[in-house]
Amino acid sequence: MVTMKIHQIFFKNTQRNFCYLITFDDGAIYCIDPFGADEVIKTLENRQITAILNTHDHCDHYSGNEKLVSIYNCPVLAHSQAIVPHKNRNLLDQEIVYEGLSDGSVWRVKSLFTPGHTMSHLCLLLEKNDSAFALFTGDCFFNAGVGNCHNGGNPEVLYETIRTIFEPFPDDLFIYPGHEYLKRNLEFTQHYEPQNLAALDFYNRINHLNLDETFFVNTMKVEREINTFLRLTSFELLKNLKLENSKEKNVFLTLRELRNRW
Repeated sequence: MVTMKIHQIFFKNTQRNFCYLITFDDGAIYCIDPFGADEVIKTLENRQITAILNTHDHCDHYSGNEKLVSIYNCPVLAHSQAIVPHKNRNLLDQEIVYEGLSDGSVWRVKSLFTPGHTMSHLCLLLEKNDSAFALFTGDCFFNAGVGNCHNGGNPEVLYETIRTIFEPFPDDLFIYPGHEYLKRNLEFTQHYEPQNLAALDFYNRINHLNLDETFFVNTMKVEREINTFLRLTSFELLKNLKLENSKEKNVFLTLRELRNRW
């Protein structure tokens, strides 16, 4: 029996947004970061949204709220400081949004405070039987990269979020980011770690694919191999950045500034 399903919706806009529907067999459906409503409505197939969850208050992550709320009269949940249309409930760090027993497993959706990209950013953690199963990362963390801090964020805070929250996650955790930036991020990793064979192999696998149609859900194990922002002690990386004697925080901040101009 399928007790839980994650529907990944891709928008072919210039920002290459993802939206997600998490559906449970008890009828609960959570919509994360709807860029547009029509694609969500089509995927729902006449089912009801339980709630909209906005990771942060950038418009490409909430622009579908108004139409979805008008149709489904569903609540909108986000961080207390996030200015999000139709928000009517604030989420706290470690707050349980959903919990249900299905097919012998306990599924739980939990909010995690993950500031840096913005100072009111949340990620949504999906747990199965008290173990981390999947993380919906908004603009905090991407496949092979991390978010920028241009509009209300702070790169030093983002570093602490990645170090304290992301690094301890288990290898088998699935990552569901808010945007599809995989190829460009792999090119960045290869530029500063040209001998990173895992990143090179991944790039070669996707180089001739249509990335408007084919998407990858990486685990943290894969990210630790290909994401240069998780590889701050790599000898090759430190040598290429000329930061052999620098602390990890300085390496991260240097990488983030270089990625801003990439």
